[in-house]
Amino acid sequence: MTNSTNSPPSSQSNTNIYDINSIHHPLYFHQNDHPGLVLISKKLTRSENYSTWRRSMMIALNAKNKLKLINGDFEESSSNSEIRSLWERPNDMIISWILNTVLDQIGNNLTFVNSTSSLWNELYEHYS
Repeated sequence: MTNSTNSPPSSQSNTNIYDINSIHHPLYFHQNDHPGLVLISKKLTRSENYSTWRRSMMIALNAKNKLKLINGDFEESSSNSEIRSLWERPNDMIISWILNTVLDQIGNNLTFVNSTSSLWNELYEHYS
């Protein structure tokens, strides 16, 4: 049987993308996710290991379905948006995950960066 519309064959597969409680949504968190979680064992120490650290973090964040928040595919909500508070939680969680994988000296310089994409770009500009 062919589907005559551009919609997915199942309404469930369509709603999973937009349902924040779905594991497929970038703002969804598993019950075991927490700010102290260390996603990778490799720490960013200097420019020489930035490329391997970055690749490891990208793999880990993609596995958590959070890569869209750092690369700009899921943009920051405006301050008056209805979903702003829903965006802030994963934003802060990802910032903590990233800071958990950099040397304290590096992390201390990044404490006041407020968005994951800004933090990601700051690290790229400084260490790539």
